Amino acid sequence: MFNFFVSLIIASQLIGPISGIILSVSQNSDFGFPKRRLTNSFRPVIGAESAIVFDVASKKILYEKEAYKARSIASLTKLMTAIVFFEQNPDLDKSVQITQDDKANGGKIQLLSGEIVKLKDILNTALIGSANNAAYELAHATRLGYQEFIARMNSRAREIGMKNSIFVEPTGIDPGNMSTAKDVAMMLNYAMGIKEIVDALSSASYAFQAVGGNKHYIKNTNELLGSYLKPIGGKTGYIEEAGYCLVNLIKNDQVTDGIIIVILGAKSNDERFQDNKFLGQWILDNWQWE
Repeated sequence: MFNFFVSLIIASQLIGPISGIILSVSQNSDFGFPKRRLTNSFRPVIGAESAIVFDVASKKILYEKEAYKARSIASLTKLMTAIVFFEQNPDLDKSVQITQDDKANGGKIQLLSGEIVKLKDILNTALIGSANNAAYELAHATRLGYQEFIARMNSRAREIGMKNSIFVEPTGIDPGNMSTAKDVAMMLNYAMGIKEIVDALSSASYAFQAVGGNKHYIKNTNELLGSYLKPIGGKTGYIEEAGYCLVNLIKNDQVTDGIIIVILGAKSNDERFQDNKFLGQWILDNWQWE
């Protein structure tokens, strides 16, 4: 019996050091930055169905919740519309006639059917004000036919590395536009390499005058622009099937190359912005870049 208790004591002394070695190896298996700080903070709990925080420079995933599950993405679709639009080397000073009425599609009336508007103004209305008829006109304004444009949205998605995405139209009004939080992060990362898209997504508002004389003032739907997190660009989206969606690229003195935060399937307009702020602050508090 004495030998049995001696064995237990020896075993208990061995278990501690061994487990400590295993923990140390696990925590330091990746020596690159960013690194997780040794804090007592628990993993964030958010209300959205899917989310991801993606470090642009290292491609590390700093947080994820159902990030590989495909969901409807609503007007986040317009990012891919803009990407394919710029592939075709458009003349942004070209004027086109608006043929669609957003009221019929449940969107805000920002461009009127029959108005003649320059493509640069249509682009900004699509990305800043998230107007559906503006995105529709972008898809019709290139040398590609409409169906060719949609096909190119899907082939470009695959080239970017968006393996679980499909696009069926250019506005986001159709719930068949599907993607994942991970794919959306990759899409925004690619889109932010196009100056005109960056300029639009970072603008709090936009004013222009149609060729016919109507004046328009467009307010950005991204309420986090100008906030303490310093997002330099992002996009909102909502349809009933998708819930409230949001993607933002955040850069500051701590993370100069940026992190991309994606929120999909939030239950309210306020929840998507609160989830984004909560995740952004948690990452900045619990990860280090040097």
